[in-house]
Amino acid sequence: MLVNHIIHNHKKALLDFGRTLKINPNHTLTLVRRGQIYHSMQRYEDALEDFNRVIELDANFVEAFALRGETYRLMQRYDDALQDFNRAIALKPDFEWVLASRGQIYRSMQRYDEALQDFNCAIKINSNLDWVLASRGQTYQLMQSYKQALKDFDRAIKLNPGNAWALAGRGETYRLMQRYKQALKDFDCAIALNPNYAWALVTRGEVYLMLKRYKDALADFNNAINLESDNDWCLYVRALAYQALKQPDKARSDLANAVQLAKERYKKDYQDWNNTFNLALYYLAVDYTPTAEQIYRHALSQGACLQCIHEAIRDLDDFLTIFPNHIYAQSLRQLLQSALSTESGE
Repeated sequence: MLVNHIIHNHKKALLDFGRTLKINPNHTLTLVRRGQIYHSMQRYEDALEDFNRVIELDANFVEAFALRGETYRLMQRYDDALQDFNRAIALKPDFEWVLASRGQIYRSMQRYDEALQDFNCAIKINSNLDWVLASRGQTYQLMQSYKQALKDFDRAIKLNPGNAWALAGRGETYRLMQRYKQALKDFDCAIALNPNYAWALVTRGEVYLMLKRYKDALADFNNAINLESDNDWCLYVRALAYQALKQPDKARSDLANAVQLAKERYKKDYQDWNNTFNLALYYLAVDYTPTAEQIYRHALSQGACLQCIHEAIRDLDDFLTIFPNHIYAQSLRQLLQSALSTESGE
């Protein structure tokens, strides 16, 4: 009912804005507000058209630059987003929302020091923005600075106990620290707040896998796949649960589907390193070991980023927690660890 109400309100707002713009096509505030509606409806091209028009009419309309930058961010057009955020910040240096959004761009681009700088500036302006604290926490998490990440997530959750994303982020940090009981508590809270939070369901399922609670893991993976049927990672981890529960036919079916989905992405962009390493892992799980090794070696030879190698090693560690005697997984983990040591000068 709430979704229908929101959709109805959006349609009504668009009709109202359309009538206003028929009278005055150059009414910048109406164009911005209509662009916001399109943005919230994920009609990004329509939103861009309105924001572009506003900026043509007023080259110093800071909100239009900020909103267009956020639209580009959600479209993963990061260079365009940065250009707009830079312009907005030049016009309004204390615009904490834009500073934090630019930080999110830098984080997505793995430019973590620049991300932290922006988050720090935003928090200095307003220390009560829970989503900015959680965003900085996520950045520290990606940098494997887990204690600092926990401090930020703790502060964010204290400010807003209903922030499911911050709870899930803290849960993920605990998971990475192998503090599984605390991770489960946070994921339980996040999912209670948002039962359709697919990522939290998948990740809680992974915690259950590590604790050998395979039936609980399977229940979470089933729920997540009902929400996102084309989630190849979820298909993979569900296959691990099926293997642990001695249901090989179901495991093979999930792995075949996971491989197919990842292969399609690999053909489009083999430098999407997370997907490339996932594909190698899926082949390993289905016992296509030469193909898995070939993909791992190719990624390493083509300059896969250090963070992605770290994550690939962690995924192999999780695999080996479930199947500790898997010789090929041990060998491929050693391959990645050697490459990582060479790249980082260890």
